[in-house]
Amino acid sequence: MARPLSEEARAKMLATAQELIVTIGIDSCTVDEVARRSGVAKTTIYRHFADADELAMTAIDSMIEHVAAPDHGSLRDDLSEIVRAFRRVVQHDAFRQLFADLLARAVRDPEFKKVYEATQEMRHQPLRLAIQRGIARGEVDPEIDLETAMYFVQGPFVAKRLIETGDLTEAEIDVFLDLIIRALAPR
Repeated sequence: MARPLSEEARAKMLATAQELIVTIGIDSCTVDEVARRSGVAKTTIYRHFADADELAMTAIDSMIEHVAAPDHGSLRDDLSEIVRAFRRVVQHDAFRQLFADLLARAVRDPEFKKVYEATQEMRHQPLRLAIQRGIARGEVDPEIDLETAMYFVQGPFVAKRLIETGDLTEAEIDVFLDLIIRALAPR
């Protein structure tokens, strides 16, 4: 019978991986370096994670606030909660650098791209569900392509904070949300 996985070892691995990623960059998060710095054996790391990419994405994922899919009875209120949670995450400059590192690595490394995309898919769930609920309530055009709608909702906020590096004010969030609600509404 296999031994149960050690939560203490896992916590050490993730903390070490997070430190490496934040201070040096995602490419520094290797199994060898995490083992060396954490004192956790490489064999133990491989019992928890398939490879360094999975370890890195799990470490990053555990640094990001997870938002449950809100259900306030209106698309605008649901999107408002999701966007404000996004703002809390991306307000830190270190996150912008991490985001750039993740994208760069995903572009040049097809295997990492698969792990990155799977993690992104999990993060999109609250937004996807909010839009689906909006469709069910008649607030969103039922003919709309769900994936396109998700990118449309995310676009202004990602552009403002991660590309333009500006802060998102409450007023800007409200203006963006008003425009998004109008654009997604049934024709």
